[in-house]
Amino acid sequence: MTMKTFSLGLIIALIAAIFAAVLTVLGTHLLSQDEHKRSALSNLFSSSEESVVEFVEIKNVVVTLKSRGNSERYLLLELALTTDSAADTRRSEEMSPAIRGATVNALSAMDYDSVRGMSVESLRDTLMGAYVKRFKTLNTRMPFKDVIISKMVFQ
Repeated sequence: MTMKTFSLGLIIALIAAIFAAVLTVLGTHLLSQDEHKRSALSNLFSSSEESVVEFVEIKNVVVTLKSRGNSERYLLLELALTTDSAADTRRSEEMSPAIRGATVNALSAMDYDSVRGMSVESLRDTLMGAYVKRFKTLNTRMPFKDVIISKMVFQ
């Protein structure tokens, strides 16, 4: 064994030992932290970009519902549409007449008691289905990802 080979082996062993020591210290540090704290190392492995979520409010959507007898029943909705870009936010605002129309069309044919008995999740699903159908008939992409029902008042 030559001096050159011995020196190369010693350097490789030192690098491996330093690497193992660094990993041990970092691993111990990560395991000893609270769950709510994040270290620099865990930030390296997580997504550095946060998703952008923007909201478009659609206020005061009044729907006349079918009812038994001569009394008229109304539903007042306030909605928030979720988008993931400023362009989609603008597009959702521009398309608000179509969104309002799809909301009224989907719900005005329904009976007051059946709408009143629906869960918010079920009503949300009904609205999303109506929006998908409306945008398909308009032959355009739906610019929002979800609808949030922020207010629901029955009269």
